[in-house]
Amino acid sequence: MLRVEQVCKSYGARKVLRSISLTCQRGAYMLRGPNGVGKSTLLRVLAGVTPPDSGAVWIDGHALHQEPIRAKLRLAYAPDECPIYPFITGSELLAFVAQAKRCSLTPQVHAVVERFGLDRHLGTRCGDMSLGTQKKLMLAAAWIGEPSVLLLDEPSNGLDVAAHAVLVDLLREKSAKAVVFVSSHDQAFARAVGAQVLTFDSLSGPAAEL
Repeated sequence: MLRVEQVCKSYGARKVLRSISLTCQRGAYMLRGPNGVGKSTLLRVLAGVTPPDSGAVWIDGHALHQEPIRAKLRLAYAPDECPIYPFITGSELLAFVAQAKRCSLTPQVHAVVERFGLDRHLGTRCGDMSLGTQKKLMLAAAWIGEPSVLLLDEPSNGLDVAAHAVLVDLLREKSAKAVVFVSSHDQAFARAVGAQVLTFDSLSGPAAEL
């Protein structure tokens, strides 16, 4: 469902991604490594937000560089920092994401919203929400369109205990039928999700079949 071949990315003279390769089938994968090593950059490249200098990414069989629309319709990406428009409401954000993905808000998405306790916040402007509520809203939006590949950057950051437990359950459920690829420093979170832990260094070189 997720295939990466020889992806490289540099910023000036600094090489951040060096020939990253891997192939992931359905399941949960937790990417670990020290701050600044390039985990967030890799997720942005996999999501099509940042173009690589070289190499290629396939999402559910569609090449991200050749078929960007088809590939992006099959993935979801939630960054660590929430790039939310401050003047739209929670319900407007969800509707916007659904429109971008050419789909409707399914009962499954509404269930995720309920499990995060977001119902009472849907009429609130995003700029008036707490950072934790914004984070939960972005995570709920990631379930829109039933993505085959779910990319999450430090998803447990800023969540309260109840929301953390909900996220663990949701990721365990999602990983049974999709690729859940997560960057996180939280070892307990990885164990709770049942994720295969990947070190950043292990992705450089020949493609790892996971």
